[in-house]
Amino acid sequence: MRDCIVELDAAPFDRAVAADPGYTGWAYLLDLGSISITDVGSDPARVARTARAIRRSSDDFYHLSIAQHPSRAWQAEHHARMAAGDAVLLDCTQPFWLAADNFAHHVVVSVSQSDLTRTFRMERDLLGRRISARNTMLRVLTAAIGELGKEPGSLPSGWETEIGHTVTELIVSTLRLEETGRPADAGAGLGHRAQPLRMQDFVRRHIAEPGLSTRTLAGAFEVSRRYVEVVFHDAGLSPSRFIRETRLGLAARVLADPRQSHRSVAAIARSVGIESPTAFARTFRARYDLSPTDFRHSATQL
Repeated sequence: MRDCIVELDAAPFDRAVAADPGYTGWAYLLDLGSISITDVGSDPARVARTARAIRRSSDDFYHLSIAQHPSRAWQAEHHARMAAGDAVLLDCTQPFWLAADNFAHHVVVSVSQSDLTRTFRMERDLLGRRISARNTMLRVLTAAIGELGKEPGSLPSGWETEIGHTVTELIVSTLRLEETGRPADAGAGLGHRAQPLRMQDFVRRHIAEPGLSTRTLAGAFEVSRRYVEVVFHDAGLSPSRFIRETRLGLAARVLADPRQSHRSVAAIARSVGIESPTAFARTFRARYDLSPTDFRHSATQL
C-alpha cells in the first residue's frame, strides 16, 4: 500500500489474523500520469496517515476513496460511515484513518493537490465528509473507473495522460455537486472530454424508455442534437448506435441469466425499451447471429 499510494500505517483489527497464512489482501495500481487509481482490499483492518508518516514523506495528494464495502473514515472534524458506493475525500498532508470491521475494499483515486486546485477551490469542510453514492457525478466517475479496470493493460499507448485529465475533471465535478447540490454547477467545469461519460451514463439509466434518442439526450443536457452527435463521434461512437448496443447488450445478459428464465422474450425486450417483439428479434439476430430464444437456450446449456 505504501508503494501504491502514500506511506500509511496499517494493522488488522485482530492481531491473530496477521499471522494467519489465510490472510487476504491486494493492491492493484493503474498509473494514468497525472493521477493513479488503486484497487486495494484486505481482511478487516485500520489504515492511518499518521503525523509520523507525514513527517517522513512529502507526498501532497488528495485521495478520493470509493468504498466497495461498508467502512468508516476520519479526517478534520468529520467521522464518515460509508456504505458501498459512497466515497470520502482525504488530504494526505493531514492525518486521517480508514477502517472496516469486515472485509476492507476501496478504489482510491489519487490526484496531486496542485492539479485538483488548479480548477477547484478546495473547502476544508469537504475533507473526511461522506459523499453519497447518490451523487450523480460520483456514479459517472465510478462507472468510468470500472470500465478502465475491466481489461488491465488494454489502454491504447499514449492515452494514459488524456484519460487521467478526464478522470480529474470527473473528480472536480463530483466535488462541485457535493458542495453546491446543483447538477448544473457540477457540469459547468466538466470538459468536453468527459461529456461522453455523462451522456452514456444517462443512456444506461434511461434505457427502458422506448423514446430514448439523440433528441432526448439533447433535451436532457440542454444542447443541440448536432452537439450530441459530435460528442459521441469524438468518442468513436454514434448516439443511436450506442443506445442500440446498450439495449441489446443488457437484453443478452438477461437472456443468459438462468435466474431470469421465467421472463418472456417480449418482456425482456420491453425492459430495454424495445416495444415490438418483431423489431427486437430482428435487431438481436443481426447483432448476435441468433434469435433471442436460441441465444437463451445456447447460453443456459454452457
